[in-house]
Amino acid sequence: MFTLLKPYKYVVDAVVLAALVAGLAFGVHKYNEHQQEIGEARVQAQWDKEKKQIEVDSQKLKDANATKEKALQATADTIRSQADVQIQALNSSLASAIAGLRERPSRDGSGNMPHDPSTGATLGATGADLLRQDSEFLVREASRADKLRLQLAQCQAQYNSVKDKLQGNN
Repeated sequence: MFTLLKPYKYVVDAVVLAALVAGLAFGVHKYNEHQQEIGEARVQAQWDKEKKQIEVDSQKLKDANATKEKALQATADTIRSQADVQIQALNSSLASAIAGLRERPSRDGSGNMPHDPSTGATLGATGADLLRQDSEFLVREASRADKLRLQLAQCQAQYNSVKDKLQGNN
């Protein structure tokens, strides 16, 4: 049987050598494919671990921020309620001041300034005898200025408390 293959010895040797090379190449390919799968699994596991750690850290930061936010809101509510009490006191003071001004003389319908019948002097020319409309205007304007001053103080106090808490000065 081998005698029949003798003239084709080189061809048979080449086919056997090609089969060995193909088998070796296939083995190397499968080995590299397996190593790549192992590397992919290792990278995926590392990525999953880092992702889980990021989620844990993110939740911790969310919880810390929620706590800070509640504390800041409580401080702001306290400051706002104190300012509201002061504004209510100003409103009461304004109401009583305006009630006290009802005793003062007022302008006549023509817009002329009234005169004192005994002296002939114009009423409303000094602070002591200011007319009702003028007095009410000035009292309301002073009250409005006081409210603005209180609101500014509230805003500054709220800003400073937030700044201090965020800088860690509690």
